[in-house]
Amino acid sequence: MNQDYSDHFDEFNEATIADAAKRFESILLRKETPYFSEEIFESLSEYYMVKGKFDFAMKACNHGLKHYPHSLDLILNKTQILINKFELEEATELLDSASIFHPSDTEIEYFRGVILMCSGDNAEALDLFRQILPLAEEKENVYFQMGMALVSLGQIPEAIDSFSNAIACKSKNELVYNELVYCFDVQSNLLGGIDYFNQLIDEDPYNQLAWFALGQCYNQLNLYEKAKDAFEYAVAIEGDFASGWYNLGLSQMNLESFADAKESFINTLRFEEHSAEVLTHLAASHEKLEEYAEAYKNYKKAADMDEFWDDAWFGMASVLYEQEKYLESIHFVKKAIKLNDINSDFWLLLADNESKLGNVISSEEAYDKAADLDPINADIWLNWSLLYFEQENYHRAFEIVYDGIEEIPDDADLYYRACTYLLYSSSFNEAYKYLQEALVLDYDKHVQLYDFFSNLDTLKALQRIIDQFRK
Repeated sequence: MNQDYSDHFDEFNEATIADAAKRFESILLRKETPYFSEEIFESLSEYYMVKGKFDFAMKACNHGLKHYPHSLDLILNKTQILINKFELEEATELLDSASIFHPSDTEIEYFRGVILMCSGDNAEALDLFRQILPLAEEKENVYFQMGMALVSLGQIPEAIDSFSNAIACKSKNELVYNELVYCFDVQSNLLGGIDYFNQLIDEDPYNQLAWFALGQCYNQLNLYEKAKDAFEYAVAIEGDFASGWYNLGLSQMNLESFADAKESFINTLRFEEHSAEVLTHLAASHEKLEEYAEAYKNYKKAADMDEFWDDAWFGMASVLYEQEKYLESIHFVKKAIKLNDINSDFWLLLADNESKLGNVISSEEAYDKAADLDPINADIWLNWSLLYFEQENYHRAFEIVYDGIEEIPDDADLYYRACTYLLYSSSFNEAYKYLQEALVLDYDKHVQLYDFFSNLDTLKALQRIIDQFRK
């Protein structure tokens, strides 16, 4: 009656284990006691751990241990789950019990080291890992944990050696590559990282993790085109590589290839459990394409999935602002601010909404808060100054922009805007000085001046000055 899957199932055969998982869950729903082979229980627990379903993973371990109380794999899987839940005391007790039947087992000692790291005893953990390394069957895992302990101890060059040793042992753990990129970044040696990962690719062109790490290095250096190329190789090698698709999408967003980014984020969601983070990025790509209905829908999905995900609430507010639904936008941006009141973008959007509604005092307060949080964001000063420009208070508008120039003295947009307000104030000599400075900083941006003037004589005079500068 209880089918045993062990006869026709290879270790961690996805389809077979998924079938076993359905049966396992059905049995639990009927409040019956599941019975499978020891191997099936072990693989069920691993299957659920990979899926992030730790409650089911724990149930698989517990039911398995009722039938096979000395199964080391089930004990270690349960230990891993307890560590993930930070129930370190119970995990330690479980290992102590297991060591009675499996004395001096290196995997038990390995997990003792992991528990020591979780407790902050990194030096002691490192010593333990070094002791078990010669005897360990899966040396790549030990090298990885050694690297993590060394990072925590601030010994970055030694950590790089450990992570590199893990890769030399053919580790396929994405985290090893991620941590190695982090170490190269901390050492301000991303170029060294690029050389290292290119060497790995020369040795094995089909190493998708090396391509992935190479892309991360390029991303950190803002070399988005090269990063995009590397991530494209990674997903070409492994089509269901969710992290590769996700990072490819981020690079494409930075390159303003929004339609391509949208497809990359859709692929990310095809190959991993949905998350508020990925849904938010997908929504942002829709928003950039002015697909506001889809953008709002995905931002809402993200907020429904994680009510504390402030970027989702902000995203909904941003879409509503673009649709000129300012009152609704204020409602959502205030939710974002309640969750994170130190994000200047949130305050800027609130200020812009209040300004559109003519709420001068509320808008002024929000702009002021945004500028305090991020004084080197030129958009804050520019938008804030418009609040007064639209009231024809040109002197106050200039003062706001002047304060911005004090914070960001090399921003051409601020100088062009200062010139505009001074012209409206009939301060022509002063305006000419700011115009000259703006043209030196970025000549091509002078076209923005034309948005503020409709008088033909003024436009001709500006054009003469600009043409004279170009000569």
